[in-house]
Amino acid sequence: MKRLLVVSLVVLLSACASSYKPEIDYNPEYNFSQIKSFTVLDAMQATKEDNQAFNMHLSDLDNDRIIRAININLENKGLAAQSTEQADIQVRYQVVTKDKTRIRSYNTSFYSCWSCGPYYGGYNYGAPVNQVDVQDYVEGTLIIDMIDPKLKKSIWRSQVSEAVKDNIPVEEKQARIQELVDAMLASFQSPSVN
Repeated sequence: MKRLLVVSLVVLLSACASSYKPEIDYNPEYNFSQIKSFTVLDAMQATKEDNQAFNMHLSDLDNDRIIRAININLENKGLAAQSTEQADIQVRYQVVTKDKTRIRSYNTSFYSCWSCGPYYGGYNYGAPVNQVDVQDYVEGTLIIDMIDPKLKKSIWRSQVSEAVKDNIPVEEKQARIQELVDAMLASFQSPSVN
């Protein structure tokens, strides 16, 4: 069940990439112009090695899709993919899910009339009716960190959170994940960050 939620999260987030802005944070004192190469740390491998559970339920297929999307984006920016030892930055990502509840209240007043109108007498009665809608859902967050291996610190971060949707066709997954990653990395190495 959790695996399905994480898969759905990745696809949902990618489906909605153009409809919201990712949250970006970075070290303004870092010289981003020195970055020429990168490596993407495999989240599933890091989980096994570090004995962490943040990506425990991520499927191999979606793990590969996210890595491929990050590689394509950063190579399109002119950065070269390198080994972990030679890369200027290490890219690490996480997928986190959280159960949430959304409560909405609507005022749907009810009024009725018998022989009402400007020329008729009659009775008019009404009653305010409040309708409450409670919805449980899963919120998913995709986080991408850029880490300087010499400093061993994060220098740049992007994250997006959204409600997870199901039933995204398999054929669309890579394109949607690529769209999400492109939106998340759009400001990386932009003039405002350098």
